[in-house]
Order: sequence, then structure tokens, then C-alpha cells
Amino acid sequence: MTDKNNNDEFCNTRETLLIRVKNQHDENSWEDFVFYYKKFIYIICRRMGLNHHDAEEVVQKVLLKLWDKLPKFEYNKGDRFRGWLCMVTGNTVKDFFRSYKRAEDRKIKAAEYEHWNPEIVTQPAVNKMVSKEWENYISNMALENIRPKFSDNVIDVFLKSNQGKPVKELSEEIGVPVNTIYVYAKRVKNKLHEEIRRLCQELD
Repeated sequence: MTDKNNNDEFCNTRETLLIRVKNQHDENSWEDFVFYYKKFIYIICRRMGLNHHDAEEVVQKVLLKLWDKLPKFEYNKGDRFRGWLCMVTGNTVKDFFRSYKRAEDRKIKAAEYEHWNPEIVTQPAVNKMVSKEWENYISNMALENIRPKFSDNVIDVFLKSNQGKPVKELSEEIGVPVNTIYVYAKRVKNKLHEEIRRLCQELD
């Protein structure tokens, strides 16, 4: 959803939620943390090759580890929380595969993952995949957050123009002048980037 030229700016800020959640007496912050990150951890687990049921199991293990480790987590300037998050998630996925391979009574599970490639959970591969998925995740979340601020037609114009549909076709389809199509798309784009920056400041 974001422009390629904005990648350097995308998610360069961080911290407010993570600073709050380090205080484990703040239950609301932890609930917010789970709301924002649980779905993303699940996406990463699935991309690493886990089926739905196992991914949900591993997500819970990751969250337990984060609950334990977050109070001790320290920010270093230039680092991103999601780098540490992907390391914890990747290690948890590796532990999952090691555990079923050692268990004789889980041969069916081993057969299910017979063609699983361990190279997909090497740290460089995980880091690369997480970076891409994070941009998509934040962009989609931002779009859903701003959607109520616009009519369905305006959102539809933005999405279709972003997918490359000619402005003239959109103008005829919606029944508004070409200049209005540009205005609609620009309004949504500006609000979307604003919301992306806000989410990144809160979550990255």
C-alpha cells in the first residue's frame, strides 16, 4: 500500500506502546500489545511453514516468552523491536520442529512437515520476510483504521487507482470528473500515510 520511495521513512519511529507494556502492572497495555502483535506473529508462523493449528500454538508460546522477556528488553537507537520479535518467533518455530522430530508418537506430524525447508527459518531469511510482511501488515491495519473517515466510493477510488486502473475509467465508473478522482485518491493517500506513521511510532 505504501509508495516505494517512502520505505526509508516507513517505520523509523517506535516505542510508546512498548515502553508502557514493559510495566507488567499495566494490563491494558498488554491487551493492546496482544491485539496489535498477535495477528502479525501468526502471519510469520504461517509464512515459516506451520499449519493453522500449530501456528496458533506457537503464537501462544511466543506471547508467553514476550511476557517474560519484555520487562528486560532495552531499546538501542537504530534497532527495531520487530527485529527482536522476529528472532524470538523464529527460535520458537525452530524449537517446535525440534520437539516433534524427537517425539516418536508424533510421526504423523513429522510426515505432514516432511518437505519443510529449515532454511526458511534462518535468521537472515526471517528478517527479510518479516520486514516485508510488517509493511503489508501496518499498511492494511492503517487502511482499516481510516476507512470509516471516507465514503465507500472514495476508498474504492483509492484502491483501484493504486492498482493501476486508469483515471478516466474510474471517472466514468463513479460518475465524477477526472479532477475529483485525483482529489479522492490524494486525500486517502495522505491520511493513510499519516496513520502509517502513527502506527509505526506506536508499534515498531
